[in-house]
Amino acid sequence: MAANPVGTPNMSQAAVVEQSPDSSRVMQLLRRHPLISFFVMAYAISWTYVIVFLIVWPLPDTIVTDTPELLGPVVAGFVMTAVMSGRAGVRQLLRRFVMWRVNGAWYLYALLAIPALYVIGVALVPGALGSFKAPSLTMSLLYPVFFIVVLVLDGPLLEEPGWRGFALPRLQARWGPLVGTVILGIMWGSWHAPQYFTKTFAAANGGLSVSGVIVFLLATVIFSVLITWAFNNTGGSLLIAILIHTAINFTQALTSDLFPAAAYNEVVPVAVFGTAAVIVVIATRGRLGFKRATA
Repeated sequence: MAANPVGTPNMSQAAVVEQSPDSSRVMQLLRRHPLISFFVMAYAISWTYVIVFLIVWPLPDTIVTDTPELLGPVVAGFVMTAVMSGRAGVRQLLRRFVMWRVNGAWYLYALLAIPALYVIGVALVPGALGSFKAPSLTMSLLYPVFFIVVLVLDGPLLEEPGWRGFALPRLQARWGPLVGTVILGIMWGSWHAPQYFTKTFAAANGGLSVSGVIVFLLATVIFSVLITWAFNNTGGSLLIAILIHTAINFTQALTSDLFPAAAYNEVVPVAVFGTAAVIVVIATRGRLGFKRATA
């Protein structure tokens, strides 16, 4: 994918206008290896926070103190977009946040189909239905608020500008939609690795075990397939990607409360989502709605 050069600021001081040799070399390196640079930057920012403030010197475990660990993808996404495409690229990335004029079926897919698949998966866990605990009226009325909290503070809003906003288009252009999506799913899942050394994340995602990590990596690859399909069919709408990501996280937390016997049992839900992903891959012949740009 061709890069748009970053324009030199029009400054009055010659010393400011001229880039130092070291700065120029860094920019050249970033432009030469945009995907590697993005992932290194995203991992470095997030892993540093997790290791220092959640593992070595742990802060109180709250959604607020956990949020800074999510800054890696969004910071790396915007920095690399600026490096590769300048201000025009950044503006285009921002517009994708509010790209809401898409086929209404994709809103149903994000807000109804994805949660339904999760609920079906949880319901198939032995003993889950028998443990069903109906929510109170007050709790039900608060669900939309919780959904927004998850969207803003639990990953989707800060992760998607990097994963789908910057990395996915370039991965698809280089390796094709299916392989590119699998690579992104693996990188997305691996980015969470240090979080397995925190109690809350480990408990919600299979525990710090070989089987737990494998299931989680499978899940991020499968979810990536389902998100890529929607992303490509909506012209690259980050809004739809964010809503799907939110629906996944929100429904995971919701079903753990509604079906205590299946709390955070990921194997069966992942199998259900995996079946849906395979159907999508077969139905689209691996294209996942991708249309390669023509010159």
